[in-house]
Amino acid sequence: MSKGYLVFAQGDYTEMAELLEKSIKATQSVIKDVCIIKDTTGDIMVNRTRAYELSPFDETVLLDADMIFLEDISHWWDHFNKFPLLITDKVKTYRGEWINKSPYRKTFVSNELPNCYSAFCYFKKDPVAQDFFNLLQTIISNWDEWTLRYASEDRQAWPSIDVAMAIALKVLDHSAFTPLDYPTFTHMKSGCQGWNYYSEKWSTHLPCYTVNNSIRLGNYIQSGILHYVDKEFYRELLHLF
Repeated sequence: MSKGYLVFAQGDYTEMAELLEKSIKATQSVIKDVCIIKDTTGDIMVNRTRAYELSPFDETVLLDADMIFLEDISHWWDHFNKFPLLITDKVKTYRGEWINKSPYRKTFVSNELPNCYSAFCYFKKDPVAQDFFNLLQTIISNWDEWTLRYASEDRQAWPSIDVAMAIALKVLDHSAFTPLDYPTFTHMKSGCQGWNYYSEKWSTHLPCYTVNNSIRLGNYIQSGILHYVDKEFYRELLHLF
């Protein structure tokens, strides 16, 4: 069975997706195939809901473009294939601590939605995954209707793949999480870092170094998968791979 990573990219994110691909090929020992779907005309969010039908792989990990792989996670795939669908529900700060509270998750908490992070999502060619992505398309296309029904408290007025995935899981009554420490990634949104005061540009608060093919944020060497979020920061990473 074919296995690989799928990334959707437009504009500046195309270059970030290409850097992500380089990092995967440089760090992974087993699964190295990457499919980047570039579309300068369509809605990137709508395109992501079509991941099931557009993926060329039998088993797929759907990634955000603004990520970089820093170590081999090939062994994760041995666990993935036991499930039709897995979505990240736990992420870390740059210090390697689990994020328990986030100012970006009010909609999830208020409406008791599953804690989805769509930046890393595994699925295989399976009816369960197909039904999930079909529903995801419907939710994104009819955002007001679905959020008013299932996420009306602290409602997010703009479409979000994270919220849409959470609603889809709740409607289908399907658990897509595991008790293991993975899949996971380091999430660099400023509000996730436990700082008392911050702006949304995390790199203005934190010294960043790239030395000997490693990334240090503050005094912490980064590992695993870094979801760096900041579009400008990726230029600091270009020489690594």
